[in-house]
Amino acid sequence: MTDSPGLESVLFVSQDPILDARVRRARTGARRGYRLLLARKFDPRSDVALFILPVAAINTILAPDGRLALPVLAYGPEQSLAAALLRGCVDYLRDPWTLTELQLRVHRWLEAHLPARRFGGGLWLEGNALHGPAATVALSTAEARLLGMLLHNAGRVTSRDALFYRLWGRLPTTPSRVVDVHVAALRRKCRAARGGAAAAGGLAITAVRGEGYLLTTGGDPS
Repeated sequence: MTDSPGLESVLFVSQDPILDARVRRARTGARRGYRLLLARKFDPRSDVALFILPVAAINTILAPDGRLALPVLAYGPEQSLAAALLRGCVDYLRDPWTLTELQLRVHRWLEAHLPARRFGGGLWLEGNALHGPAATVALSTAEARLLGMLLHNAGRVTSRDALFYRLWGRLPTTPSRVVDVHVAALRRKCRAARGGAAAAGGLAITAVRGEGYLLTTGGDPS
């Protein structure tokens, strides 16, 4: 894998030095259209397209509804496969797995899901830039993270706690409106990129009382 700019990033987490070394060797010359980042711990604030985690780690990052709100490819023993998928993992690598299998699973998932970042009304999310028919609008890092997470969960409610965790890497300990403030700014920027509230198409980010936010394509994001 190469560090060329513009490639999607994938975060691989392992605390096993032998496994780290195996995966590090796989980075050279893979040329599969993404960068593989290595880390010793999971950080939900990382701006990556896919997280690869040991199955034991997913229990620490579940949303209040018991499911994962981030795209996670887990790996571990076969007996944990069903539980990982039921909790929302997008894929699972059963031990023992090969580096070729890891690369192909990641490549397949990226090909299938990254087009979802292009959505209604001619809007296109690329890094922290929101492109639209009227303008390209710069999003803050927080806004881009929230929009990416809402797109990943398009069609189902994402809880405020899960969105807060995406921003800060922890759950809120006191009532907070920080997510609502960022979502309000995100709606305004979506309208600006589309050319105003009257523009056709786009996306709608709807507040669901007592639950969180629901992103759907079409309509005005207000």
